[in-house]
Amino acid sequence: MQDRRPAPLNVVPEDATGTTWALPEGAIARFGKGDISDVKLSLDGTYFAVATGVGLWWYDVSSMSPISLWKTERGLISSVDFSHDGKWIVISNWDQVIKVLDVQTGECVYQIEGQSAFAHIAFSSNGKWIATADMSGIVKVLDVQRGVCLAQMDRGIHEWQPNDISQLEFLPDGRLLAATAQNPKIYSPDDQVLNPDTEGYQTYVWHPETGEVVVKFAGRNFAFSSDSRLLAGAAADETLNDANRIDRCVSVWDVTTGKRIAHFTGHSDWVDAVAFSRCGQFLASSDGTLREWDLETGAQRAVYPDFDDPFYSKEGTLYTLVFPHDTDTTEIWNVENREKMFEMSYGIGGAEFTKSLAIAYTQRQFQESTEKRSSEQVDGNIPVYAMLREPRFPLPDPQAIWVDDQTLASKSLGRGIIVWDVSRKRVRETLMEDEFIHSFTVLPSGKMLASSAVFLDDTAKVWDVDYPDTPIVEFRANIWWERQEVFSPTGGYLAVGSNDGSVYVWNLDHPEHPIVLTGHTDYIYALAFSPDGKRLVTGSDDKTARLWDIEADQEISTLPMDEPRIPIGVAFSPCGKIIAGGMDDEIRLWCADQLTTLRIMSQPENSRRTYALAFSPCGEYLASGTWWQRGMEKMAIRLWDVATGENIHTFWGHNSDVQSLAFSPDGTLLASSSFEGTILLWDVKSFIDS
Repeated sequence: MQDRRPAPLNVVPEDATGTTWALPEGAIARFGKGDISDVKLSLDGTYFAVATGVGLWWYDVSSMSPISLWKTERGLISSVDFSHDGKWIVISNWDQVIKVLDVQTGECVYQIEGQSAFAHIAFSSNGKWIATADMSGIVKVLDVQRGVCLAQMDRGIHEWQPNDISQLEFLPDGRLLAATAQNPKIYSPDDQVLNPDTEGYQTYVWHPETGEVVVKFAGRNFAFSSDSRLLAGAAADETLNDANRIDRCVSVWDVTTGKRIAHFTGHSDWVDAVAFSRCGQFLASSDGTLREWDLETGAQRAVYPDFDDPFYSKEGTLYTLVFPHDTDTTEIWNVENREKMFEMSYGIGGAEFTKSLAIAYTQRQFQESTEKRSSEQVDGNIPVYAMLREPRFPLPDPQAIWVDDQTLASKSLGRGIIVWDVSRKRVRETLMEDEFIHSFTVLPSGKMLASSAVFLDDTAKVWDVDYPDTPIVEFRANIWWERQEVFSPTGGYLAVGSNDGSVYVWNLDHPEHPIVLTGHTDYIYALAFSPDGKRLVTGSDDKTARLWDIEADQEISTLPMDEPRIPIGVAFSPCGKIIAGGMDDEIRLWCADQLTTLRIMSQPENSRRTYALAFSPCGEYLASGTWWQRGMEKMAIRLWDVATGENIHTFWGHNSDVQSLAFSPDGTLLASSSFEGTILLWDVKSFIDS
């Protein structure tokens, strides 16, 4: 196969990490590569493409370093796939635009608008068709050259069709299209099933030009034989009814006839993977125990306990992926010899991409590069391959907070708090790595507090991050824990907004009996404490903003508005004298003492809805960030003169909603975090007098 090196677009030669690639004007760094939606390895195993909220990142496998960044004008790429000759790559974005790009030039060859492939996208082997799966579980086949829909795949009539396509692939010869649809039960708030026609997991095989069903069975995790004649998948145990369904069997179908030719019943638990041998004579399946089947005789050929995800090499050797508990590694074993071949650290793309790399390695497509990068040996001869582990943030808000003028902290996707070295534009360390952090704050003293996520037992914990072994307080939080949560600047209180409008405030010295502030009647969008921690302002979906006295445990007043509006962002000025509220079409400044309107800053028509707000340390300036609206390519971050209401500068940068803003303590830098999965740092010293 021809080596098609991706066009090196937006590369900054002196920056090997990509932190400064394709930065918007005024930004000095980007932390994070964007929320990852899809990862695909090139067919020659040399490069891989990562679909993110920033755009399409390309990485070199041998170095695990970025080599290009494409399509940043709107970003928010949802899915990606390669053509079978490796010449093209197809991407879909959140704006329902599908583009076919030339890998070597980055140029758009074909563009199809008005078609969503949010869940999955797949190229046919003939290069003529693209299959898509959207948010509603609708699968279509598009003609690449004409940009038209050839067929919508028949799934029968269902009242509810959620985003439930978990696998979408053309058969190797491109004649047919297969997908697994979950069609899960959907419940009402009072636990009633809303979609009684649910079927659970179903695997379909369709004719791509007509959408007609060729094969349908209750099952998932399908795989094809290399000659495109057979399809196998985990299948329902037919001795159980739907309510007790377990996919612990394996069915094999001849897709040329639409007939099931084999049904294996040896597994005792859910079958999580199946794989055909290259010769098509054998099939491997696993439920934690790996079993190999002879398709000609229908007999079980071998059993291998404690092996998981199987795959075959071109030569017919059976391998498996093993995921040891409480580790971040994946082991690749030769099954028959029970020999561990190599290890890979768990990283970008999860288990599916790890398997793609493992298969490529066993086919010796990048053995040389792996040997060069192997940093250690296990048992003296087992190579360890270091997977890429990019810092990632939880959706929708990375929650960036300044520690000092050169140090920024943010939540991490999964566990811990990432600490960034701003001058070096890189990660300094990760704190609280063993905890799922829900929110954190940096107090004026420099002490950092963090709250852990709440799970089924509704237990909340608050930590002094300098002492991670033991929480400083632990208490029951018997509410549905919503995203809106804030510590008081003094560190004495933790306030949480619920979805019914109640606001819970815990005194961290005496958390047994929280204050419950009632008055709002709908979801709490925003909370902000006054600098002294004695008052709390809240914004709700009930179209009111309210001010509360925490010590008196009562509402002070509803803040005045000309007409009902939803305050989706609130902030106190550093002196505590001004409250800012961001709404659909305006930013309103209130006097915190007199509770009167001081000023109204109207928002431009094309970027009106304001969510994120932050006052500069001096209190003379206000930064605001907008939510995405249709037609917007980049989000606005505006700097306002508080005294005059003048918009003194506007930055344009993020591809999606600006979720939070924070000035550095010296007022020279502004950090903005976005739904796209990045934090941008902006130089503001030339616009404000800090």
